[in-house]
Amino acid sequence: MSKSPAIIYTWTDEAPALATHAFLPVVRAFAGAAGVAVET
Repeated sequence: MSKSPAIIYTWTDEAPALATHAFLPVVRAFAGAAGVAVET
């Protein structure tokens, strides 16, 4: 595998947006430690 793995995290326009803002930093921290990029 020559490309680095990436996760594409989509934004929402409803009430779950609050959960996105609270949870996205956690996802970025864990994924970053594993060398996986999180894109929005």
